[in-house]
Amino acid sequence: MKKSYIVKRILYSVFIFFVVLTLNFFIPRIGVDDPAERYYPPQGNMTDAEYEIIKQLTREQYGFDVSTPEQYWNYLTDLFLEGNMGTSFRSGSPAVTSLIIDRLPWTLVLSVSTLLLGLVVGILIGVIAAMKRGRWQDTMLLNASTIMVALPAFFIALVFSFFLGFEAEIFPAYTNPDMVSDFSWSLDSLRMVAYNAALPVISMAFGSIIGYAQGTRNAVIAVTGEDFILTARSKGLKPNTIRYKHTLRNAMLPIVTSLGMSISGLIGGQVVIEQIFNWHGMGTLFLEANNTNDYPLMMGIMLLLSAFTIVAILFTDLVYVLLDPRVTVGERR
Repeated sequence: MKKSYIVKRILYSVFIFFVVLTLNFFIPRIGVDDPAERYYPPQGNMTDAEYEIIKQLTREQYGFDVSTPEQYWNYLTDLFLEGNMGTSFRSGSPAVTSLIIDRLPWTLVLSVSTLLLGLVVGILIGVIAAMKRGRWQDTMLLNASTIMVALPAFFIALVFSFFLGFEAEIFPAYTNPDMVSDFSWSLDSLRMVAYNAALPVISMAFGSIIGYAQGTRNAVIAVTGEDFILTARSKGLKPNTIRYKHTLRNAMLPIVTSLGMSISGLIGGQVVIEQIFNWHGMGTLFLEANNTNDYPLMMGIMLLLSAFTIVAILFTDLVYVLLDPRVTVGERR
């Protein structure tokens, strides 16, 4: 892998991150004279002078007592030197970072499980469909892919919730509210998490499996007719060796693209699913922040989502080079 390519991609990713960070900071402040105005307490029996003191203390608490450029500089220094994303407008003024840290692991439970399940099962199904092209395995995958285009993830989640949750009672239709508060690294707690996460993961993995399978199937078919595959067959190599070592390895580029996009949506791609199953993750936290106009919290969540997306794209680009050394960045080969 060329070092110049790696350096360029990293520098480009850092530049994009700073652009996103800057927009993320300034957009909520456009057209707002005093961001803390809606958080001033009612005046009640206070005099005007006392009320002005209260307002000033509120502005100082949230860092709004200085100019916008100074707020931006303070935000950067707090973020990069202390890992501080600001103070939430919630009661008690908790730190945005602490709220995100509390919810992030629960979102990763769903997203990582969905990603691994969809990737492994989807690739296996896709390889089988490609090798059985035109047969019932391939036909079933094509029909399932067509149906999935018309079925959004939340509809699948509602169907599974009704039949497997309410009717059959195989899995809980709603998350146990005590799961988070009572969690400990014990076997019983892990079983409870797995039991409650079953329906959300199945709901999201259903579409993920079909997507990976369809992409793998098309990529494998495109590679199967290449000269090096014909040469491998003429040498008498075993079918499984040809299938997984030669065909699948050279069909990985489209799969890596899908994987990169899936990683970028690990956190923010399941807002509706979390609402359906009452799962207390990042999606639910973002909706709560939006409903209460808690824009410091929304800024922190959006910044984290952006960082995940940028890192995922960088990861995809670097893996591309490993799989295909011909990939460059505007360089002559």
